[in-house]
Amino acid sequence: MRNDKKFAYVAAWEHKGVGNKPELHKEELEFESVELATRSYK
Repeated sequence: MRNDKKFAYVAAWEHKGVGNKPELHKEELEFESVELATRSYK
């Protein structure tokens, strides 16, 4: 079962240069025109 509350985001890593740790940027997804739903393959 998927966990939309925990994983409904888009993410990108920012490279901070050689020898530095990269930084993770996350942005929550907001659905205005469509409803977030589980697909049915029936």
